[in-house]
Amino acid sequence: MPIRFIRALVLLVALGSMAPLAPALADVTVIGDDAQDAFVGTGSLLLPGSMYEQGRGEAAECPGCSWRAVLQCEMTTAGSCRGPARLCGVDGKWLRIYVRRPGGPEIDLGAACFGPSGPVSRDDAEARIREVVREAVPTLEPTRQPASGVLPHLPVIFDARQSAGTRTSEHDIVGLPVALSVTPRWLWDFGDGARILTDVPGGRWPDRSVSHVYDRAGAHEVRVQAVWSATYVVDGLGPLLVEEPVVQEADLPVRVGEGRAVLVR
Repeated sequence: MPIRFIRALVLLVALGSMAPLAPALADVTVIGDDAQDAFVGTGSLLLPGSMYEQGRGEAAECPGCSWRAVLQCEMTTAGSCRGPARLCGVDGKWLRIYVRRPGGPEIDLGAACFGPSGPVSRDDAEARIREVVREAVPTLEPTRQPASGVLPHLPVIFDARQSAGTRTSEHDIVGLPVALSVTPRWLWDFGDGARILTDVPGGRWPDRSVSHVYDRAGAHEVRVQAVWSATYVVDGLGPLLVEEPVVQEADLPVRVGEGRAVLVR
């Protein structure tokens, strides 16, 4: 048998024996990068109450920070997690959180159990809080007195038909317990250049807390904004201010007529 044919046959046999090994390469599991970073990001974080309060405060007030969450152990591997990490459950992740302020050193804030999506961004939590506020606040439906026959130099009384004071409520937001406080203020633009900002909604006669006197006849477009500012305590940390308030707007046309003197016998 020719030597070339023998060498080719040996090569084919060798390649055939290696073929079953190929599928095993697809079973490799990669978590984050080489440093086992399960999650990375920038901005402030809302960490669970099981972590140290000082570290939670650092993470919550750090809009320019970069952070990373390092996977400490695999919940699916028997004996991999020890101590408190064993209570995390198969759906949880035991993560150690590192935070770095711009130009500063990296700080180890400790470890805790997190859900499958990892640490909670403060921006994401506050976006959900604003949704909760929008759903909860009453409709802005302003009225005025008199409803018609408005005259110069006589007061027009306005009412936003909402209530003053702080509203409190309890929620579960992005997996964290949140105690929410919402306080309204009202900005009135009377359409003639006059504006007021007040913490009362107005009312009906004889309540003149929100009223305005027009100097001359004409058509005016009154606009009112109800500005709902929110603070919250998340799992014992806070209060934290929601940076962007919820704003409602409504318009109310006012036509001021001519005042005429009438001679009465």
